[in-house]
Amino acid sequence: TAAVVAAGALVAGVVAHSRVEAAADMVALAAAGRLLLDPQPCETAAMVAQDNDVHLAGCDIDGLAVSVTIEADLPPVLADAMSDRRASARARAALVPRPHPS
Repeated sequence: TAAVVAAGALVAGVVAHSRVEAAADMVALAAAGRLLLDPQPCETAAMVAQDNDVHLAGCDIDGLAVSVTIEADLPPVLADAMSDRRASARARAALVPRPHPS
């Protein structure tokens, strides 16, 4: 039974990490998409993060790029077994200027 519990915790960890990585990508893309229209794209990032049940831990703007750090609570089965009870991921998205036709 210990092997089953360990396997379940491993699967839960992989799923939690994948969910947080996907949310980070989505949040970064949403913020980058607002760069030219919104003077505060990190506010958009925070709203998208909240809508996806994750926390925006960091948001940096560098020209036409946005980098975000996302955190989320681990499932209880993992939180009890690990000292760090949060999963985190980083993502970066940027606008790419389209060349003008000559």
